[in-house]
Amino acid sequence: MSPIPEWHRRLAGAALVVAGLTAVAVGYAFVTGVPALAAAAPMQLAGAAALVAVTLLTGRSPFRRYDRGMWMLIARLAAGNAIVAIAYIYAAQRLTLGGAAAVVVIGMLSVGFAEIWRHRRTSWGLKHLGGRALVLAGVLMFNQPWHGQADLLGLACAAACAAGAWNVVTVLGRMKAYGLVDQGATVANSLAVPVLFGLVSALPGGGWMTWDLFLLAGLAGLFTLFLPVLLLNAAIRRSPERDIGAIQSLSSPVHAMVAQIGAATGLLGHGQGTTPAEWAAVMLTAGAAFAISLIAERPHDHGGAARRR
Repeated sequence: MSPIPEWHRRLAGAALVVAGLTAVAVGYAFVTGVPALAAAAPMQLAGAAALVAVTLLTGRSPFRRYDRGMWMLIARLAAGNAIVAIAYIYAAQRLTLGGAAAVVVIGMLSVGFAEIWRHRRTSWGLKHLGGRALVLAGVLMFNQPWHGQADLLGLACAAACAAGAWNVVTVLGRMKAYGLVDQGATVANSLAVPVLFGLVSALPGGGWMTWDLFLLAGLAGLFTLFLPVLLLNAAIRRSPERDIGAIQSLSSPVHAMVAQIGAATGLLGHGQGTTPAEWAAVMLTAGAAFAISLIAERPHDHGGAARRR
């Protein structure tokens, strides 16, 4: 049997990443018309339970001893995930799926910003700063605050999700040093479940919980938390990280397309539709993020270092 060509493997990896992005968008589309607080808890429960099952089946049990440093990372990730679980639903409901995803891109691009700023006078730094400026311009174009129409609550929720995205990437990077990324993330997602159910019970609106909502939100949790992890892991085995990062930067148009289809078919409210001007803003954001992902690693210019001395 002849080996699979490299470009076939990379194309399959890219398709898996797109499938993961689509799964997340579809999952959040399920809950755009239901109370966010009530939906977040069963979503987290279903997704976390499925992740626990997979880690156990693959011999990477999350139930083990962790040192204090690892527990601090787990607690930080659990708190961030609990906030995002609620905030992303609110953001998607108020800004549309595509608008929320566009704002979250800013959080992903904030990772490593300190180093970029330190090298802002180099060609490498200027490329990164220019790309991030275009992403911010796209987000502003989508929300048009100069017209006084910006949904401040929706933007605040999306900003919380952007901070959560930065937190996830940062914490997982530190967990990687322990060699316990999958186990730590699984425990963190599990710990977020009682936090969310506690909020549902303690805050006004706990009566919103019904079995229909529980089942719908549970299905959404499988799409938003469980399936993307499986698909991303499969993609990593087929494509280099550079390819995966580039494709993941296209999350906003994928979310916008799912919302557009939902609005056109009547499955989602018409408010989830995207206007031509908003499409231009989404594509600007995605295009700039894609270009950033293709920038080469910072060269170690020994001559430049000597000049700075």
